Amino acid sequence: MSSSETLRAAPARVRPAAPQAAEAAPRLGRALLRTLAMLVLFLAAGGLALWLARDSEAVAAAALLSPATVLACLALSFCNYLLRGLRWVVLGRAFGVAAPAGRQMLYFFGGFALTVTPGKLGEVVRLWLLHRHHGVPYTRSMPLLAGDRVLDMVAICLLALAGAALTSRYIAVTAALALACLLLLGALSQAGLLLRLLDWTERRVRRAPGLFARAREVCATLPAIGRPRVLLPVLALSLLGWLAECLVLLVVVRELGTPAGLGEAMLVFCLAAVAGAVSLLPGGLGAADLGLLGLLRLIGMPEAGAIVATILVRLATLWFAVVLGLLTLPLALRRPGRGDMPQEGAADPLLR
Repeated sequence: MSSSETLRAAPARVRPAAPQAAEAAPRLGRALLRTLAMLVLFLAAGGLALWLARDSEAVAAAALLSPATVLACLALSFCNYLLRGLRWVVLGRAFGVAAPAGRQMLYFFGGFALTVTPGKLGEVVRLWLLHRHHGVPYTRSMPLLAGDRVLDMVAICLLALAGAALTSRYIAVTAALALACLLLLGALSQAGLLLRLLDWTERRVRRAPGLFARAREVCATLPAIGRPRVLLPVLALSLLGWLAECLVLLVVVRELGTPAGLGEAMLVFCLAAVAGAVSLLPGGLGAADLGLLGLLRLIGMPEAGAIVATILVRLATLWFAVVLGLLTLPLALRRPGRGDMPQEGAADPLLR
């Protein structure tokens, strides 16, 4: 059978995927404890950095940050979460995820509670909640997860490229990153190409036919993201959302007395985000923090100000999301109305 025929036949002949993502996830309670432990470690590390710099201008720099500045940073970060949550809903509809928009937004926010856990559990738990409460098979929701991740990287790299163009710095690096992400986005929208790659791989591996069958079923839903009426709105939401995060850095840097422009803020924040993503560490911990600190120093920010800016920006753009997730996850775990109950026999491995 050709790849195009496989694409048309996959939804009809492939059995629903087993909930492997849920089965592989660690217990929810243990994951939440790890999240709290990571938050304590981050606060301790930030406090230690400020204590070590107590004889410098770090404390004086921190004193320059008014409550209004902190609230502005949190508001901009919240705009980012709302825009990305709306993108999650739009992608879900494009991929045929049958769940109310309000519930999907709730699951998206609840997933933030596990952002800093290993294995991207925060993203997996969103799929698990869709399966648990609405019976959405993982083969239908996995493309939603893939599209969400790719759109984040595409938006971040495009903003980095714009920042590089405005500042005339690191243009070659950011252009290469943007091109790679655009190619990846194009590949996700070309299910036929992915199916041919799966066929080629299966012929050589000659094992795990069930795994390849489920992969084909996932590929069958991918063309939905390539339609302009889907791609353009979700890409716009991605760009606006991550631009709000760049504005968080711009507000903090200017408040601390460094005359940086929007281009520099976009370049620094996005390159630090890429460093965190490439590191594969939960939430980019360590890599994104050090990258942000180093890049702020490169644009001429004093050491004390760079330390304070890094701590505040990471609190506003990462840990604020974790706190919101911890507040909304209990609501997301509650079963919705009778009409949206999950399928009979669905396992709840995260609650064991």
